[in-house]
Amino acid sequence: MNRLFQPELIKIVDGFESKSACLDYLTKLLAESGCLSFPDRFLAAVKGREEIMSTGIGKGVAIPHARDLTVASLRIAVCMIRQPLEFQSVDDLPVQLVFMIAVPQSSNKEYMKILRSLAEYLRQSENRNQLLNSTDEAELYTHVQKIEDLISRSLHS
Repeated sequence: MNRLFQPELIKIVDGFESKSACLDYLTKLLAESGCLSFPDRFLAAVKGREEIMSTGIGKGVAIPHARDLTVASLRIAVCMIRQPLEFQSVDDLPVQLVFMIAVPQSSNKEYMKILRSLAEYLRQSENRNQLLNSTDEAELYTHVQKIEDLISRSLHS
C-alpha cells in the first residue's frame, strides 16, 4: 500500500482567512502530490460535503474528505494551524488540526476504516497535544506516522 501520509503533505501554517482558503490549500497540496486528476472537481466535492455538514468533528479537529472518480490514490494531507480557524464544528470550537482525505471511488471499505481510526486517534487529548506541540513539519510528520501505523493495522485486520 502507498503511504497515506507523505512528508510534502504535512504542513504547519500560521493561519487562513477562511475555512474555504484552508480547503483550497490542502486540495492544492494533494494535487501537487499527483493523486488528483481534477483538483477543482475534488474541491467541489469536499465543499459540497461541508455545506451539508461540517467535518469539524470537535476538539479542534476537522477531517474534510471526498470520494471521487478523479482521485488516483488514497492520500491524506495534514495541516496544523497555529491560529485556530472557525470551521462550523460540531462543538463550535475553532480547529487547529485538519486532515484532508482524498479517496478513490473504489476504496469505500478502506475509507470507512481510515476515517474511524483517525477519529478515534484524534479523540485522545494526549495524541492531539503531541501533534499540536510539534515544533516543525518534520516532527509533525513523525507523529503522523504513528497514525499511519494504526490505520494500516486496522486495514489488515
